[in-house]
Amino acid sequence: MWAAEYAGTLFAAIIGAICFAVWSISHIVEWIEPSRVASAYYRYTLTGWLAPALALVLYVLLRGEIEWMQA
Repeated sequence: MWAAEYAGTLFAAIIGAICFAVWSISHIVEWIEPSRVASAYYRYTLTGWLAPALALVLYVLLRGEIEWMQA
C-alpha cells in the first residue's frame, strides 16, 4: 500500500501544481490584457488545482496520517 499512497500523493501534487501555475499565469495575463476567454476555463483550472488539495486534506482527516511519510 505504501507505493500506491506515495504515487497518489506525488501525482496529486504534480497535477495540482501544474493547474495552479496555469491558473495563476492565465489570471495575471487576463488582468494585463483582457480577452474573450470563457469564464468556465478559469473554473475548470481552479477545480484542477483545488480538487487534489481537497482530496489530500480529506484523506488525512479520514485516515489520520499519510503512512509513507512516517519513519
